[in-house]
Amino acid sequence: LHRIDSRHSRDDIPLEDQETEGQRQLKSLLHHQLDTSVSIEQCVSKRRCFAPAALYKPFGEEAAGTCTLPQFQALQESNKEAAALRELGLSDAEIQFWKTHLKGWGTRAPEAIRERIGAIEEKMAERQRILSLPQRFAGSKQLSRREMEIESSLFQGTDRHAFLRVLYHQGAWPGAPGVLVGGRGRQLGEVAGCFIA
Repeated sequence: LHRIDSRHSRDDIPLEDQETEGQRQLKSLLHHQLDTSVSIEQCVSKRRCFAPAALYKPFGEEAAGTCTLPQFQALQESNKEAAALRELGLSDAEIQFWKTHLKGWGTRAPEAIRERIGAIEEKMAERQRILSLPQRFAGSKQLSRREMEIESSLFQGTDRHAFLRVLYHQGAWPGAPGVLVGGRGRQLGEVAGCFIA
């Protein structure tokens, strides 16, 4: 197979004999997976950080027994709301506090409530920001704009190599939108030490 890169694209090579970046990455991952001479130190050094998973609580405990249709629908709606808040990273105590806050202030000190609500809103906003970042395979290779154009033009109009697209992504070019993470400029979606790239 002939490799295709940004320096030259040969038109005289049949399309079936050209090796795309996705195929190269797949081959590299396969060789890495078949390598049996891996030590524990190497595995620990490649450790990735994942976003915490949301807790799943099955619906049904509250609805056990006899209830009317409006009661069941209210329970179901409350369960959906709690699940959505749980996906935003809130604990059960924070969810309960948030729900009581929405119903009314109660008799507690308003300043303490505002502080706690502010902390919960910040936590929800941060989790929403992380979830909205583009997620990529941790081993995907960054390609230049030219290399991405070559990759997309090789098999344009066919789904033949669509599954290989997760193995590479377009890198930054001058003037690309960036965001400050940890005091250093990083491309949008890049979080230091996390699986989200």
